[in-house]
Amino acid sequence: MINKIFKEKLNFLSEYFESCFKTKKRFPQSIILEGKDIFTSYFFALELARINNCLENREENCTCLNCKWIKEDKHPSIIKVTPLDFKDDASKTVISVKQVEKITSLINEASDYHRFFIFSGAKIAPYDKFQKRKLEEFQNSNFAVENENWQPLPLNKKIFQQEASNALLKSVEEAPDRVTFVFLCTSKEDIISTIVSRSLVFKVPSFKEKSDIDFSEFFEGYPNLKIEDMVQRASILIEKAENEGIELTLALDYMQEYLLSLIKENFDKKDFISEDIKKIQTAKKWLIALVSPKYAIESLFINLSNEGRNL
Repeated sequence: MINKIFKEKLNFLSEYFESCFKTKKRFPQSIILEGKDIFTSYFFALELARINNCLENREENCTCLNCKWIKEDKHPSIIKVTPLDFKDDASKTVISVKQVEKITSLINEASDYHRFFIFSGAKIAPYDKFQKRKLEEFQNSNFAVENENWQPLPLNKKIFQQEASNALLKSVEEAPDRVTFVFLCTSKEDIISTIVSRSLVFKVPSFKEKSDIDFSEFFEGYPNLKIEDMVQRASILIEKAENEGIELTLALDYMQEYLLSLIKENFDKKDFISEDIKKIQTAKKWLIALVSPKYAIESLFINLSNEGRNL
């Protein structure tokens, strides 16, 4: 039933939702998928929408019209609600109250479909090499996005602000049959608590959960790090991440985890660690904002060096 990609990578989620389909219980009216791998969350939401609307056997290779439309991201009742999609107003940075009002109007109309409203951030930007690798499995299963440069982003309280969130509450709480809201975020803390309390929350692990890279090597001699060594280590990290197909933002997550492990080991330079974790967080924001990976990583590693600390 659920595509084997998700059964292999999201075993618990796949088993839970397959049990919903088999027992024919009412499908959840509101779901929060939280995790760093936003592409996985997005395509899993599409897969749930596909199965709910399948006209035939619900199998992953079904070619019915609904399955075809959903895999092509063209189904009229599978709606992306983002700062860029499903809106008439000029704002491109937030999900607006007008979008929510439009949803309220839609769900009060009769429909032959199980309607899914998938809430996320979004941007239009070329995929980098890491994202392309991640998308290959989905593309091999005939999933696509409407625009090859369209990318989902996790929700946060700047994108989905309180006024719009509050305007949606009644619809989430009293959704009619065959209507499901799905919210994609890094953490449920990025969504107002009143929506969280009305939703089923599921953690979505990253497709690439472990790495063969030893991230401790980039901190050899820490905190006394020489600038020339760090420039070289920056190049090594970029090369290794590319060879393993790991996104650099995920590599930086591993680096933060390593520094946190030093705190647990009672490392005697905790003041350095907290500052360096903030520097890594800034570098992640740069990468998300499409700053050159080489510039972002080299700048970070220089800032982690002794000389960088004194700039």
